Amino acid sequence: MFKVIRGIEISNYLDQETESVLKIVEETYLMHKNGFTNNPDSYFLKFPDNDKDRIIALPASINDPNIQIAGIKWIASYPGNIEKNLQRASATMILNDYRTGYPLALLEASQISAHRTAASGAITVGALSERGREINTVTLVGCGVLGQKTIHYLVSLGFDIKELMVYDLNEKYAERFVEKNDQFEKCRISSTLKEAFESDLIILTTTSVEPYINVGDIDIKRQIILNISLRDLHPIIIENSLNVVDDIDHCLKAQTSCHLTEQKLGNRDFINAVIADVLDGSFEDDTSKPIVISPFGLGVLDLALAYHIYKYKYDDASTVDIEGFLPDMKRL
Repeated sequence: MFKVIRGIEISNYLDQETESVLKIVEETYLMHKNGFTNNPDSYFLKFPDNDKDRIIALPASINDPNIQIAGIKWIASYPGNIEKNLQRASATMILNDYRTGYPLALLEASQISAHRTAASGAITVGALSERGREINTVTLVGCGVLGQKTIHYLVSLGFDIKELMVYDLNEKYAERFVEKNDQFEKCRISSTLKEAFESDLIILTTTSVEPYINVGDIDIKRQIILNISLRDLHPIIIENSLNVVDDIDHCLKAQTSCHLTEQKLGNRDFINAVIADVLDGSFEDDTSKPIVISPFGLGVLDLALAYHIYKYKYDDASTVDIEGFLPDMKRL
């Protein structure tokens, strides 16, 4: 029977299962490195009259001893929605039976996307911290949902953030973020981008479509830069940092900062590791350099998290089973 899992159920799961989400994301990265996943290129639907909005298809499958599932996420990114007091991203996801291909479920996926992205950044920062990267002060550039979720997962991993600075071109967003995060001993608005980059960890979660941060604007030292929004940094910063991505082929496309750096240099030698290398301890960190983590976003992460949400034991009234959605499946 085809199942629809609504946003409210997904929200409840994600709020209650923080440790599970972190574990699922970490295990999926390792499965991806070890060849148990299929993560084709993302496909971008763009519009001739609009170069900012896009809808992206992320197909994926997992064939692991513990998980066999296929599916696709269909996620819209409309930066202009923010001006209409709407979230930038909206998404749905379809799960398919790995053996027959038949659809199993439809899930609201914008929350899945936000949580897997935030969790992926947090576990990478956590692994680097365990290997000697000290993190006491954090700056968030871009005060939206992704930023809030990333802070949530860092705290869940046990980070004791001594000071949290926020920076946003829209002062109202920054002020609201500070008001919502009064649990921190120090949480304040940074007046300049240069001041914002004085922290141990800088988290970029903006909606920028092209680089705006250059070496003359900031002082790059030994920080960790979690480049979730992917396009904020000029290639010169990428070129002079250690670079960790979730998947090299995926990150080097769509005019991301890493993609622009590849175009500038004509090679991929500036990429030092993938996230799974950091998680399994095979990455050798030169702590004298800044490190930039650029998680482009793998469809297998959405798929794995959606699968666990699908398998979760819900109350009978919590999900919607649609009888007759599929025709008679017998051939004869």
